[in-house]
Amino acid sequence: MTATEPQLATTTPDVRALQEQYRKVVIPAAAKFLQEEISANELRDLWRPYYFETFHAYDLTVEHAWRESSGSDGVIEESYPTADPKHETALAHFPVSIAHNNLDRLIEVLAVELGENTIGATKLHERKVDFAHMIDHLDELMAFLAD
Repeated sequence: MTATEPQLATTTPDVRALQEQYRKVVIPAAAKFLQEEISANELRDLWRPYYFETFHAYDLTVEHAWRESSGSDGVIEESYPTADPKHETALAHFPVSIAHNNLDRLIEVLAVELGENTIGATKLHERKVDFAHMIDHLDELMAFLAD
């Protein structure tokens, strides 16, 4: 941890708090986007505070949990993580981080493609399906980890 990184009270990622904000912010924004009530740019504007603040804090906790359990210094390692019970917490939360980053990329792609248009203007209709599935399954993943 560096002096510029926030001090974290725990190295156990709080997926419940993340999911609470996801359900409060992201799911309603996604529903409006899928119902063609808001543009791709408006979706991105609603997504960004959640992603860069709420999710980023969670993601840092996942990273710190990994570093604590593995002794990693943050340098990319040449091999895959070992199947060691001490890595269980961090490894369980990596998919949530990866899914959020993938969703961020998709939202950026939609914003570049559509701008002020709604999802109805896309020429690649599978993006609408992909977006809906990602929103739904990310919520399910967080619910699974919260139990």
